[in-house]
Amino acid sequence: MALNILAGVPAVAQIPHVSITPLPATPKTALDQVIQPATADFEVTKDPKNNDVVYKGIFSYQNMESEASFSWLPSGIDAYKPEITAIVYLRKNLKKYKLLVFLGTWCGDSKEHIPTLFRTLSESNIAYNDLMIVGMDRDKTTTGKAAKKLVRKYKVKYLPTIVVTDARGHEVGRITESVEKSIEQDLATIIKGQE
Repeated sequence: MALNILAGVPAVAQIPHVSITPLPATPKTALDQVIQPATADFEVTKDPKNNDVVYKGIFSYQNMESEASFSWLPSGIDAYKPEITAIVYLRKNLKKYKLLVFLGTWCGDSKEHIPTLFRTLSESNIAYNDLMIVGMDRDKTTTGKAAKKLVRKYKVKYLPTIVVTDARGHEVGRITESVEKSIEQDLATIIKGQE
């Protein structure tokens, strides 16, 4: 007969630590015909004011994740708790749109808002590989022909800038430098304006 040494001891629920990992790439859609995620084409420099690592050009989440000095990225993703009502809405509607993310890896606003964007995308079942990410330096310049073309086309002046486009590649809204309410609520508001 087995002796139950925990008899009479109340059970304590264990809450496992959940780490968000990027979803695998989704199949190509009509949106990918308009704005195709490009092959990484970026250079790495140092910011002259704060000595942070600067990515200029087009790169992926995986490129950012592999940079040891970007500890703000995983810690910000893990710490953020998005508002559930907006997430439920985004799960149903965000996949109809494409996001272009212009950021500065040296920039305080980017370090604050980009991890919350990635957490929002994970919670909304959107693959990180579906993003077009363009890095810029403090002078708002970038490198690579495709990145420069996107910066000009979308007239990016402030970082971060998250541009939401429709299926034809036309901008339907953007989040620039800061949020009104939160990343997820602002994205939901932009999309609701198109419905």
